[in-house]
Amino acid sequence: MPNDTGKLYLYEALELRSAYDKEIRLLARLISPEDGRRGSFLTDRDSAERRPATGFDLQDTETRLKRLKVKRIKLNEAIQVANFQSQIVFDGAPVSLARALELRKALLQDLEQLAERAQEAAYVRIIHKEERDIEKVPLRPFAEAYADYEEALERLRSLVTALHRANHEVTVAFRDE
Repeated sequence: MPNDTGKLYLYEALELRSAYDKEIRLLARLISPEDGRRGSFLTDRDSAERRPATGFDLQDTETRLKRLKVKRIKLNEAIQVANFQSQIVFDGAPVSLARALELRKALLQDLEQLAERAQEAAYVRIIHKEERDIEKVPLRPFAEAYADYEEALERLRSLVTALHRANHEVTVAFRDE
């Protein structure tokens, strides 16, 4: 639902883009129904002739698909403009939403690595040799590795919260016509 100025909030624009994507996929399948269809080796589809059913207008569907693709491009452009122009505060500094999304992706990757490090630091590896056992003590203490993980988790949560808040405050200059 547009705000007072007729613009969509960012979260609404993202949902609208998702709806456009779903409708575009359906319309594309309606236009060329054989694409992506997987069936048994011999089916009645192989020898059957196909023609549009009553109520289905192929040309109208093609026109709708073209219009919808153009609307999706315009909407995506408006979302990108909003992402680059709008800012949030993260770690005490202003950051564009586009940059914040990249930071979120990087933090998610860092979180996986830190989780692995914490897991490695949790146990001493014991390698059994013929006459003696060799202990491989982790290079980093578990408490330190886990604290790094918790710190990254807190930063990610803070960033995601700021992004979520921005989704409900930032508007996108797009009208669904």
